[in-house]
Amino acid sequence: MASDTTVTTEWNGKELMIQAMRKMQTNAERVGMMLDGEVVRSLSKGQPVKRVGDRLVGLSPSQPGQPPRVLHGLLRNSISHRTELRRGSITIYVGANTKYARALEFGNPKGHLKPRPYLRPALAKNKDKALRRLVKGVFPKRGAAK
Repeated sequence: MASDTTVTTEWNGKELMIQAMRKMQTNAERVGMMLDGEVVRSLSKGQPVKRVGDRLVGLSPSQPGQPPRVLHGLLRNSISHRTELRRGSITIYVGANTKYARALEFGNPKGHLKPRPYLRPALAKNKDKALRRLVKGVFPKRGAAK
């Protein structure tokens, strides 16, 4: 004799979305820290210096197209990130907070400074790694039990 079996399924889409966004927000903060480190690493090549009066002068500056070499470390120390959660999207901002950061990244025709990109190459190099880390643990694997 066959018995009747009833299966009830409940979809908690809103709750699942909230959990996923919380996890992605945590992951985004970790990705921001990772990207900070990669940009700082690209700015960590030093150069020999000499003192001229009260100033340090670099004896082996970077070539156009190469990341800037460290003289005082101000640019490197100013690298930071922040994350924003708005209307279901997460944005990670990574940047520098010095007067000359933009001129080094993009060049300055008025000052006859050619670009010495450090931010965009480091971010591009780590794009896939960042995306993998951003969604890590957000979507459970098929067949995985809670």
